[in-house]
Amino acid sequence: MAKRLSFVRPPVRSVILSVLLQPLSKLRTLDLAPLRVEWRHQYPELQELTPLASWGPQEPDSVQFVQSGLSWPMPLCVFTTESGDRKIRFQHDRFILVWNFEPEGEKYPGFDVLKSELSEKFERFSKLAHEALGEVPEVRRVSIEYANDLVGISAHEAMAGVLTGWRERAAFPFAKPDYSGFRVHYCEYENHPEIGVLVGVDSAVSDGSEREVPDSSSLTLSAEADVEPGSDFWMTLDDAHDVVASVFEKVTSEHMRQQWGEAE
Repeated sequence: MAKRLSFVRPPVRSVILSVLLQPLSKLRTLDLAPLRVEWRHQYPELQELTPLASWGPQEPDSVQFVQSGLSWPMPLCVFTTESGDRKIRFQHDRFILVWNFEPEGEKYPGFDVLKSELSEKFERFSKLAHEALGEVPEVRRVSIEYANDLVGISAHEAMAGVLTGWRERAAFPFAKPDYSGFRVHYCEYENHPEIGVLVGVDSAVSDGSEREVPDSSSLTLSAEADVEPGSDFWMTLDDAHDVVASVFEKVTSEHMRQQWGEAE
């Protein structure tokens, strides 16, 4: 197992943990009605939204219609805490935990805490789905995404730092852009060829605006992996997290990690 990073002042702004399923085509919202009662105290807000498109392969330029007389697709159900800092999102082919962190609010408690929350809630979802359909939900893919705030570092400085190992600085020869950023994707990550990785750097933007916040940027790291039938998908999620932690160390500088209070 890779070293678990720990910081006194973690730069984490949000974490998304996703469990993607073999579609449960016959699952209906009423099958999961007990969750509304059981989770109401912790997650009092409930929304039913248009379902997300399938996570699996799609035909190019395909358009899907719900024909008259067919079963209406299960909506995307979103349970949210009163403060809005946590969300549970699920539909017939996925289960997602979203945890947001504000500068003056609760600090990131560590991956194990979030994984425990996901495990507890997904186990209950799976039990109800099993009781309703007679089949256990089959996990086919897991993913993890971290968004980190880089305060005091503009997006073009962060891009130069990531690409040069923080050996070079960058400056525009003309007016600063309203937005700048990049994406770097690896289908196979080093000694984990089964895990894909995405690294993203973006300008930090003001709420409700696309204007860049001066000297601030966002560093997004995500990893995903397919799950073989019968294998331990929680172990695969652990591996994906370890990969994200490894990438985080590679794309940040020692000085940055010291400022965040990295634990020895």
